[in-house]
Amino acid sequence: MDALWTNLGNALTLLRQHETALACHARALVLAPGNGGHHYNHGISLAEAGRHVEAVRAFTAALAREPRHGMARWDRGRSLLHLNRLAEGWRDYEVRLENGLVPPRVLPGRRWAGEEFRGQRLLIASEQGFGDTIWACRYVPLVKARGGTVLLECQPELVPLLARLPGVDEVVPLGAALPVADWHIHQCSLPGLFTPDVAAIPPLAVLPADPARLARFGAAITANALRVGIVWSGSTTFKRNGERAQPLARFRLAFEQPGVQLYSLQMGPPRAELEQLGGHGIIDLAPLLGDFADTAAAIAQLDLVIMTDSAVAHLAGTLGRPVWVLLGRNAHWLWSGQGRNSPWYPSLRLFRPRAEEDWDHVFDAAAAALLDLAAARA
Repeated sequence: MDALWTNLGNALTLLRQHETALACHARALVLAPGNGGHHYNHGISLAEAGRHVEAVRAFTAALAREPRHGMARWDRGRSLLHLNRLAEGWRDYEVRLENGLVPPRVLPGRRWAGEEFRGQRLLIASEQGFGDTIWACRYVPLVKARGGTVLLECQPELVPLLARLPGVDEVVPLGAALPVADWHIHQCSLPGLFTPDVAAIPPLAVLPADPARLARFGAAITANALRVGIVWSGSTTFKRNGERAQPLARFRLAFEQPGVQLYSLQMGPPRAELEQLGGHGIIDLAPLLGDFADTAAAIAQLDLVIMTDSAVAHLAGTLGRPVWVLLGRNAHWLWSGQGRNSPWYPSLRLFRPRAEEDWDHVFDAAAAALLDLAAARA
């Protein structure tokens, strides 16, 4: 009977019926309080409901009963990061290298733990998505300060951008043969070495612009109006992209305003919505965007980027350009809290919902803010 209740709770969590899901998990725990899996499922429901303090307790209870429950450590780490309990969160975050969330592979040299490596070579290994790579690149100068040669592995689309990053001696495209190195570390393990709390978040990386690319986009972005880039979807291969993406039609309805010229920075399959949306005045920059260095050059010519959560938010934030990120109810831990600002990106503004699936409020608030900005600009 306890399995029936916990399975029902899991199904209701997927349907975002959080209160009923939590009641089901409570029933399961009454019937089988020693079952670590039930405590874990309870923690997932709490985390999905945004109740991260209670979720940490539930995941800890699961680990007390099943110490080798790797996913309980992973999800506890994410809830701790939501709460800005960074030092604790990073420790749990490392389990991704043990439980298969980051596919295992043989990396050169020993695993680096922050010691000096002068006269030696260190590989920062790629993992996760484009946004994670851009977010973590702020740590490269700190790594360089402790040693010799820094080799940065990244996705091919990021190579032209990050090759200009101070502290990088060589960029290795993901998929190419790995170079010889004395040490290695995964890129998302770097915060655990350098950022025990929010006050220790390092300065943003400096990404020098390519003058030739800037000139090309300066010729393409010429509107005598507030120039606003838009991105309405992240990668469609991300399994939860549907929770953060929104239709282009909503962007047009909210942000196609007098005194505003919209420019699409959208790439991938969602770009097809531009062709399906007739009669719009949106200028599509995608034909000029071959990689992230191109996107950076375009953003440098825009007054503002408005978007749902995806890698471009990290890029615009790293460049120090104004970017408004429209969030769903259960956003990524990097955007944790209740306010409009992020300690990771000073130029970024967050628009949050009041409740589950409250996208109407998010777009309404952002549209009103854009009206004010366009009026002030005029």
